[in-house]
Amino acid sequence: MVSITFDQKEDFQFVYEHLIKDRDVQQKVSVNEEELTLSVQVEPYNAKLCYHISKCIVRCVSTIYEKRWMKQILTTKYYYHDKDEIGEITAIAKSIGEGDKEELPRSDRYTKRVDLLHRSTFSCIEQGGTILFDSYLRFRTGPYRALLTELIGEAIDEYKLEQEYQNFIEALRLLLKSREALQEKVVLVFDGRYQLYDLSGRKLNGIHETLDNIPNGLSLEEIDSEILLPLLILAPKEIYLYTEDTEEGLAQTIRNVFEERLCFFSLSRVKNFFSGNH
Repeated sequence: MVSITFDQKEDFQFVYEHLIKDRDVQQKVSVNEEELTLSVQVEPYNAKLCYHISKCIVRCVSTIYEKRWMKQILTTKYYYHDKDEIGEITAIAKSIGEGDKEELPRSDRYTKRVDLLHRSTFSCIEQGGTILFDSYLRFRTGPYRALLTELIGEAIDEYKLEQEYQNFIEALRLLLKSREALQEKVVLVFDGRYQLYDLSGRKLNGIHETLDNIPNGLSLEEIDSEILLPLLILAPKEIYLYTEDTEEGLAQTIRNVFEERLCFFSLSRVKNFFSGNH
């Protein structure tokens, strides 16, 4: 027999509802709503049932407590108190934790945090007897919460980088806004490397001139000198970008700066556009 006593009715109901989703388990579960206790008849060495119980508990922790603990880490360890910032950082942490940021070194360990918690929980359930859920949270989730702390640290780094990038983009927009168009339209081709042309097919890469009205905090050394800087100098009203990779880094930066001035086209159509000019 395994008995679990809860302090919070929300936790009690969550685990109970997930336990009885398995019809074979329903008849083995007894409930004391007044004491917020769930009891499950577990035969010796019934690993399958122990696994099911632990899975329900882990789901409760990851659903109810994970976001709560993330906020707690942000406020007590990193002293974030702005709700919007906390929301953005926890969203980034969730994205990393779900494996959406594969480019980050060792990010896969965060996706395994639930497995880490599951092993600890299964061991607890397998021992049987009476379990106080509050004590379980305090003493059995330590490694899981330590990994959450690391995950939040990673998310903060990503958040700061994103803030720096957004400030950079905003500075480039201000610079572009101060410029008069030297070209109505230009053509940008990306086939592994970028090439910039005017409508007659003449290459425009490597244009350099002095730029006025540089926004505070922006250094020209930060701007890609081969493509982005010439585009800012020319300030075209339209950019036709021919590529098969619209998510490429520089393409995204150009999109963020020039916004509606940029149009994407398939790379296969570039020859039709130039009509044999090059």
